[in-house]
Formats: sequence, C-alpha cells, structure tokens
Amino acid sequence: MNKFETILPDILDYFNESQSKAANIRKRFINIGGPVLLTYSSDILEQSLFKAFEHLEFTGTDIEAAFTIFACDADILNCDLPGYDWLNKISNNKDEIVTYNSGDIHALFNPKSGIFSMFDNGRNRGFYYLPKAVNIPFYEKAAPMRMLLHWWCEKNGLVLVHAAAIGGDTTAFLLAGRGGTGKSTTAILAARNGFKFLGDDYVILENNAGPIVYSVYNSVKFRWEMLERIPTAEESCLNNQNDEKGYFFLHDKKPDSLIRSLPLKAVLLPVIEGRQKTSFDRISRSKGLMGIAASSIFQMPGSGKQTLQTLAGILKDIPVYQLLLGNDNTEIMDALKCFLAAAESEGGIWESRR
Repeated sequence: MNKFETILPDILDYFNESQSKAANIRKRFINIGGPVLLTYSSDILEQSLFKAFEHLEFTGTDIEAAFTIFACDADILNCDLPGYDWLNKISNNKDEIVTYNSGDIHALFNPKSGIFSMFDNGRNRGFYYLPKAVNIPFYEKAAPMRMLLHWWCEKNGLVLVHAAAIGGDTTAFLLAGRGGTGKSTTAILAARNGFKFLGDDYVILENNAGPIVYSVYNSVKFRWEMLERIPTAEESCLNNQNDEKGYFFLHDKKPDSLIRSLPLKAVLLPVIEGRQKTSFDRISRSKGLMGIAASSIFQMPGSGKQTLQTLAGILKDIPVYQLLLGNDNTEIMDALKCFLAAAESEGGIWESRR
C-alpha cells in the first residue's frame, strides 16, 4: 500500500465532513450529456467556478444527477486536506503533477494551481479542493474541473477534447491543433459573426447515433497579442496582462451565440499563413485524429490509450481539412460561412475547396 492509499480514508472523511458542515450548500445543475450536480461550500467558490457553466444550467424538480461534484477550500473545516503538505513535497517544489489511478479512484494534484481533484468512479462523485478560494487562477475560472469531467466522460464513453467548436443551426466543426494556430481567434470571430459557439478550448464528444459535440464552457481565453486581430476582446476582458492570457465569458457578452450541442460534421486544423484568401484542403483522417488526440492527452494527465480509442471511434467517418487562414477577418468569416452553408445544405462537405 502506498502513501496515498493510507491517507485516502482520511481524505474521503474530510470531504464528507465538509459537505455536512457547509451551511446552505450551493447547488447548481448543468447538462453535459447528462445531468451533473455542482455543489460548493461557499459563495466565493460558486461565483468563481460556476460562470463558465452558466449557459448549461437547468432547473426542475426530481432531477437525478448522473454525476455530483463537491468543491471546497480549507476554510470550511479550518484545516488543510489530509496529506496536502505531502502532495506539495512529492511534486518537487511545484514542478510535477501528482496522479493516482487505481480501482475506482482517480486523483490528481496540480502544484501550480494548488488544486486537488478526485473521482470516485463507483459512486459517480467528484471532489475538488484548494486551500484558499480567493487564489483560484484565471485559467481555472475559465475552464474549471477539467480532470473531473475527463474521468466522468471516460467512464461513460464520452471524451473531453482540447479543441474549439463552432457551427450553424444543424452542424458543428471542431477547430483543433496545438496552441497558437488560430483556434481561439477563429472561434471568437465566428461567435461575433453569426456562428454558434460551443467552446474555444475544450468540448465533449459523443457518438450517439452519430458524432455529437457538447459545449462545456462559455469562456474565451486569448493570447494578449491576439488583441491586434480582435480589439473588442480587450473591453470584455476580466483580468490584466499580469496573467499569461486574457479571458471573458460569452454568456455575459453574446449569449445568443451559445448552443449546448450540435452534430459534428468536420474537423478543421487551422494554420496561420497570412495569405490573401482562406482555403480548405482535405487531409487524412489520421492527421485529424492525431491533431486532437495529442493535445487532449497532454492536457489530461493520465489519459492515453482509452482516449485515443474513443476518439478514433467517434471520428472514423468525419472528414478533416486543413484550414489555411487568410489575413483578413471578414474574408475568413465569409469563407467559413460558405463552408458551413455547403455542409448544411448538402448534408456533407466537398472534397477540397480553394
């Protein structure tokens, strides 16, 4: 038995006691391929961690949650999570993520953010802890609880992927690839130009009578140099340039652009080339799969073979295109609108279009 397994009962007792002690525990239901109950031990946790999910909230009576997440900080019991100092120590001075995967329990400690996440697969419960709610970093406010959602998706045949997604009334496209290739820029431009927005960094995929894209977060993160292409992002921004990236929530600024799910019709791999005219070049499905899988696996420590297999099954019949971006925002949007119109009117997409 390793050290984590010896403290696991104490960790579970800590979360159970925290839930019992939290006065008027905050509860919010969201729908991401199933009803998920988010619960918070304090107002500040709810305010910091729910905004990204706000567009997915639903209310009703007699709702049975498929998955429940409880978030708390040290203030609820006036002491740290059992083993928290040990987790910091074995992370080698905040350089290494610590993971545990055995049986029904999956856990991850991120020393950079100070956040500990744990998933109880047998009971469909997730737990989320950090010492001080006031110290939640910007990237966690923009895309909270990623690992918990990843583990729950993995259990249920869905997959949380690192990609943007936009679409129209009946069709969605994934925008995939490594950082800095134009995914977020293109997604923001699309949301501001009549497209539907499902996410700029993470979305969920499911193969339910055909591939489906589910929105997870309504946040938009952007590199500061992107303000040259989209100056309106600065007036919406919720943080300053002391952070690595800026972010804001579309639910606050353009809620009509948000949609919860759409059928997936194509994968686009953006490439910034500065050419005069945007074009779409058909490429192999294997390149699309690896473009999504590589960054998704990197973003979800501990994932690997199962993520790749699930993705391969979902994307096996989805065409993949290299999106060679032009240097004019209006021209890029016009090209994407033509591409979308063809997909929605023909039920499919042409082989190649320049």
